[in-house]
Formats: sequence, structure tokens, C-alpha cells
Amino acid sequence: MPFFGFTPRLPRASLAALLLLALASGPSAGNLCAAGAGNVRQSVARAPATVKLRGISYTDARAPFVQFGYKAGYQAASGVLTLRSGASEVVLTVGSREAKLNGLRLFLGEPVEVYKGTPVVTTIDLERFLLPIVRPSRLGRKAVRTIVIDAGHGGNDSGTRHIKRKLNEKTFTLDVAKRLQAMLAGGHWKVRMTRTDDRFIELSDRAEFANNAKADLFISIHFNAVAAGSDVRGTETYVLTPQFQRSTSSAKAGPEDKVAYPGNRHDARSAILGYHMHRQLLAKLKSEDRGYKRARFAVLRLVDSPGVLVEAGYLSNDTEAAKIANAGYRGDIAEALFAAIQAYDASVGAPTKAP
Repeated sequence: MPFFGFTPRLPRASLAALLLLALASGPSAGNLCAAGAGNVRQSVARAPATVKLRGISYTDARAPFVQFGYKAGYQAASGVLTLRSGASEVVLTVGSREAKLNGLRLFLGEPVEVYKGTPVVTTIDLERFLLPIVRPSRLGRKAVRTIVIDAGHGGNDSGTRHIKRKLNEKTFTLDVAKRLQAMLAGGHWKVRMTRTDDRFIELSDRAEFANNAKADLFISIHFNAVAAGSDVRGTETYVLTPQFQRSTSSAKAGPEDKVAYPGNRHDARSAILGYHMHRQLLAKLKSEDRGYKRARFAVLRLVDSPGVLVEAGYLSNDTEAAKIANAGYRGDIAEALFAAIQAYDASVGAPTKAP
């Protein structure tokens, strides 16, 4: 796929073709940028379809969205590119990996750059992250039959803790997992649990369990922690880092970025799943947005299906730990996860019969 400079594993209806079409038939300069002082007006036709910067493939950030009917406004002075449609808004900032999608914080693999006056974003971020989320229908539909719920930690692995309250992550992840299982049981899905009691399971065994169950979705439930007494709190959502990109927590590229894992076969669908998870959790819990991020966690690397790992709150934060210890709040977490699965299924799932 020479247009993008790399060969990702994508669904048959590749978004690469869509991007090529968008860039080849992009609107005129007058339609690309909203009028206003400081806006850069430049025709997509004059901008390169893709360019290599420091060995990384970048693509004009505006053209694919404009093809979808978005209005693109770029303020050169601030470096902010805003892409708006009737139902969605994407905000990208030059020099930053942090972006906004419908008000949610999300993190790109590399910072947005400017090339010859045109804001550009990595081709991987466009094809495997942003575009699948804003136009999931382009991926086609695939039935969601089996959902594997993974309650993090267990047994001799207590996970994170709130020492004063004697709260253990493993207890609450299992509680939320069981609540979610009960909610899903009334639908058309077959639901499997990596653990149903307080036992330790190796990370690789969790992924193997999901693969043997032929999971269509993998949901791993966790609670976070930092130093005791910290003010840090909120919700984080993770999907697997795409091949050839660095994880959100990585300051620079490393050799691990070149490795392709089974989970990378599902990058685009995982992007959609993670978006709905993060959106529903924040809406239900009213928690602080810690960001929708990418990481190479073992369970996400090895599971051969769309997968997500949620950090629903911080047990190290006194206020948030008190909420997590409340059964009603854990019910809210399960409801948010359930709503996210429903939203994902509605966007890219195909009709299926009850198990």
C-alpha cells in the first residue's frame, strides 16, 4: 500500500482507499477553512497527499474529514485545527499528541505537525484511530456473539489498594464484572468470564481463554492507583497501541513499536470500542477525564479480538475510593460498560440470534 508508506492489516473495506479518494477529490481552498482572521486558506490539491517526517508517514488532517462533510477551521497562530460536523467535533493542536473528540481527551501516537502550512497527522492515527471512530460504518458489520469479561487481578494479586480502608482492586473488579455479566445475559450475546471467584490467573492465560472462546469483544476491568493520598483521580480507557507507534506513556520510539501482535489485527474496531467505553464511563460517573490512551498491556497484545482495558477510578484517591466502595457506584460502572457495548454493537455489529 504505497500511498501510506506501510502495510497495516486492515478490514477488506480499507480506509486507505477512502483517504486516497478524499485527498484526490478534496474540495477547493474556500471550502477547507472557515473564514476568519488568522485562518490559513490552502487548497488540498496543492498539499501533498502524504509526506514523511522523521521517517513517519503523515497525511493532511483536513481532507478526509472534509470529504465526510466536516467544516475545517485552522488557526495558524494557535496551531489549532477544528473539524466540525452536525454530530461531531475533532480538535487537533499542532505540536501536541493530545486531541479532543466530542469533548473527550484522546491521545495520538505522534504530535500533529505542519507541513508547508498544512496541519498533518500520522497516517496510522487517521486510519486506525480517528476515522474508524467518526465513520464506523466504513468498516462494515461483523456479528458480536461472544463477549469475554476480564476481572483484573485476583488471588495473591490484590491489584491496587487503599490501605486505610483496606480496599483491594481485585474485589471490585470481580464485582463489576459480575454485574456486567448479569446485564449482558439478557441480550443476544454469549458471555464468558476469565474468573468468577478470587483466584489468580496469568495474563497470558486470560488472553488464551478469550481466544479459545472465540471472543468477539474483550473487556478488561481495572482500578488505578498512584502514591497514597494523591489528588489524582478519574477515568482512563486503553486500547492496544498500533504497530509502528509509541504508546501514550512512551516519551520516544523503541524497538517494541515495530512488533505486530494478534490484537493489532483489530486496531480499527478496538478504537471504536474504546471510544464508546470512555464516553459512557465519563457520562455515567461524571468523573475526571484522564484520557483515552494506547498501551501494550499483555491482555490487549495477545487477545485476537477487539479489546479494551478500563481504569474506572483511582483507589489511591480518598474521595474516589469511597465511591468505588459503594455498591451503587459499581453498578453505575457496570451500566456504563453495558451501554458502551450496546453502542458498539449498534455501530458495527451485525444481526445475530440469541445464544
